[in-house]
Amino acid sequence: MTNSTTLPVPRREAPWLGIGASGQWTDYRDALAAAQLDFTVHQTDAYWAKPVLPFTETVLAQQQPGVIIPCDEERLDNLHVNVRGTDNRVLGVVTDKYGVVQNEDAFSLLEPFTKAGGVITNAGMTEQGLCFMVLRMRQEEFLGDVYDFDVMCCNSFNTRFPLSLMMVPTRIVCQNMYRKLLRSNDMLLHIRHGSNADDRLKAATAAVGLIGGYMSSFGYALEQAECRPLSNADVWNLLSVLFPYPKPGGKHEQASMEKVDLMRQDFYNTCYLAQDNAKFRGTGMGFLNAYYDWLSHRPPTKNMAGSWEDRRLSGLVSGNDIKTTIIERCLA
Repeated sequence: MTNSTTLPVPRREAPWLGIGASGQWTDYRDALAAAQLDFTVHQTDAYWAKPVLPFTETVLAQQQPGVIIPCDEERLDNLHVNVRGTDNRVLGVVTDKYGVVQNEDAFSLLEPFTKAGGVITNAGMTEQGLCFMVLRMRQEEFLGDVYDFDVMCCNSFNTRFPLSLMMVPTRIVCQNMYRKLLRSNDMLLHIRHGSNADDRLKAATAAVGLIGGYMSSFGYALEQAECRPLSNADVWNLLSVLFPYPKPGGKHEQASMEKVDLMRQDFYNTCYLAQDNAKFRGTGMGFLNAYYDWLSHRPPTKNMAGSWEDRRLSGLVSGNDIKTTIIERCLA
């Protein structure tokens, strides 16, 4: 087990590896079973324990072990608890507007993709509640690099991860996950929980036809970035946008500025010293590669529960938002 004070060396592998199960499945139901995602979830009303007698935190802290404060249960209006049937684990607290989509129904969205030749390679669930499957569609070469073009299907029983299909291109020489290069275009399909099952499947079938256009746009974006020269001064200007200094006057201003300087220098070194980025030095493509390298392999936030792998994947799926300014300057 990794010591909590020591960050592991970034791993040059796709972020979903090591979570759940890996295989070669052409039927999503087989992947469900292999990854133990074939559970069902039911909703119950949400309650809170209301103490019968007034008390303060100080009074509560002074209670002897084993002493139970008498409480009444009070129902919370418009809130429900999503509970996993296999072990009664609470997976999320949601409002009346949230409709449960069982995993079997959610991952049936991949059936049109498997019929089109795709193969499901990974499936699992993170501690943050992200249920996912990764489907390999094809590989393509752009600018001398090979990219895996995967489709990720996501589901959850909390409000953090939407039911969605997204494109996940990965530059395999360094296992960098390029999700948001085309901003919102990475999302093939974003579905409201509780929507009609037939409508979901029709939308997924239509999404299969979007992959070719996505890949063409992706390749064009890379070509534009490769043609964009970037001087040292340009790179440092972009870094000031990507990693801005904190507002002056804060309690930890000096320490925060030193942390920003370190991130900028590490990023700059990736732009100009990383061997897998050598042929793109001095171009917008080199900067984009450095950005996605940082994004794909940086230590995940400590504010989440779960393993290093779990936190990294959940963070990439929910928070991978490259700054529009950076994209525009690199592609202009």
